[in-house]
Amino acid sequence: MKDVFVLVNPASANGSTKKVWPDIEREMKVRGLEFRAHLTTGRGDATLAVRRALKEGRTTVISIGGDGTANEVVNGFFEGGAPINPAARLGLISRGTGCDLIRTLGIPKDFPAALETILANRERKIDLARVEFSQDGAPQQRYFANIFDAGLGAVVAARVNDVSKSAGGFLSFLLGTLKTILAFKSYQAQVTADGVELYRGPLTLAGAANGRYFGGGMHLAPVALIDDGELDLILVRGMGKLSLLVNLVRIYRGTHLTHPKVSAHRVREVVITGEKPIELEMDGETPGKTPATIRVCPGALRVLC
Repeated sequence: MKDVFVLVNPASANGSTKKVWPDIEREMKVRGLEFRAHLTTGRGDATLAVRRALKEGRTTVISIGGDGTANEVVNGFFEGGAPINPAARLGLISRGTGCDLIRTLGIPKDFPAALETILANRERKIDLARVEFSQDGAPQQRYFANIFDAGLGAVVAARVNDVSKSAGGFLSFLLGTLKTILAFKSYQAQVTADGVELYRGPLTLAGAANGRYFGGGMHLAPVALIDDGELDLILVRGMGKLSLLVNLVRIYRGTHLTHPKVSAHRVREVVITGEKPIELEMDGETPGKTPATIRVCPGALRVLC
């Protein structure tokens, strides 16, 4: 495998990746992998570094970090709405809090096994989605590989990202979810999919899912397929605090879709607006607010998995 670029987020996994990276680097060299590595220095650095590497001719990018790092790396594959190199591939060694993307892709969390998956050199084309949204009143655009949501999940992600994640992914997101539910109020919103208004009223969460899991293992979209050219839109309509708390375990199990206030729809484009701006989350990051338009990009990324 040639022309490999390794993007490392040393702050991922609550800072432990900085300590583990020398072990990963050593294992890569033992396996005969030739590469150039870059350690990120802050938010947005991964996207810029990956763009530079692809323009320099690197064809395989390995992301070492969490779902947020992978999201920045994925965005580095594109510039101006177009791929820098459509033949470039992404490898994932997950070192984060949630590790939700690799659950859908079937990539091991253990780094030697994840590296073995990369070295097997099996490519799979997956869908991405492109989101147009607002950031401090200015229009922005961003891709995601796993799950986007507006509402409750975004507020949880913002809370979890602002505190120590030393408790691990499951407990960090569970505690963050419980604390958020106790203070949460639904938004007045409108959701349109493929040109048809699906819902107008109090909205707890609207999730556009390419993968199946978010929030450290919550099975939000249990039947989503990451390469079917569609998104699974999950709507939770005006659910109260008690009902959310009672049904939280169903979301982890993926049995929540039968709840009368939950509905699932297969779509290609979603538009979400609110009476007031609604917080957004994409792959664990919270880059902005509604209004938001989400469009699927079929087969837009090659992944080693």
